[in-house]
Amino acid sequence: MSTQEFYIRGENDTDARGPFTQDQLASLVEAQQVDGTTLYYDASLEQWVPISSNEGLLAFLFPEKRRLKVRPKDNIESLNVEEAGDAPIRVEDMLAAAEGRTSETSGKGDPKFAAERVAGAARHLLILTLLLSIFAMFCVGTNLETLYALDFVGLCTDPFMVLGMIDIFFVIVLFLGATTFYPMVRFRALFAVGFLGFTYFLSGDYQMMFAVGAGTLGAYFMTLSVSWTPLIPSALLGLGGMAALAYYRVFV
Repeated sequence: MSTQEFYIRGENDTDARGPFTQDQLASLVEAQQVDGTTLYYDASLEQWVPISSNEGLLAFLFPEKRRLKVRPKDNIESLNVEEAGDAPIRVEDMLAAAEGRTSETSGKGDPKFAAERVAGAARHLLILTLLLSIFAMFCVGTNLETLYALDFVGLCTDPFMVLGMIDIFFVIVLFLGATTFYPMVRFRALFAVGFLGFTYFLSGDYQMMFAVGAGTLGAYFMTLSVSWTPLIPSALLGLGGMAALAYYRVFV
């Protein structure tokens, strides 16, 4: 480390400051109080000279910053190389690939699209199941008479009529796509399988009990299905159970 001391002053100053060591001058440079035009007293020349005239001092006080260099990229062979005879890519082809409807992407479609298709099918199958339930609840002789007569007391006191009206409401909202009512549909299914199933059990009508159980539980699990594997048996159970319930109530 150099022990040389320096007196400095500005070009237009009459008073000098110092003495300063090189390290102290470096601190003044960082504080922007000293630059290359600042004068220092050179004892060998016995005169004031600018710092920029002293290469060693200038290099110490104003070291050159290292320039950052970016390494050149290695040549990477692109995978998207157009070859002669390649057919242009169309939007329809991209959509088909996303949905897994091409030979290369079969079975590799977006699971979100698959779940949406299953949910749409489940909603329509559930509507059909509820329509069968409405038929079973209303299309019985005494119930039809109550309905035609607009006997509100009879409508509200007969559990089958009440369930039928609830099913009509669910059919309407599901036709409108309001799947947010699924929790209420599940509650209706559990209530029906408990109340009606117990009622038929007490009366010894086991065919009706199993029909109610199958139809309502099938409807319950249809609201939970997001893949074909659980939806298909749930739909068969729900539609078969409600069809059997309608047959036993209306025709037997």
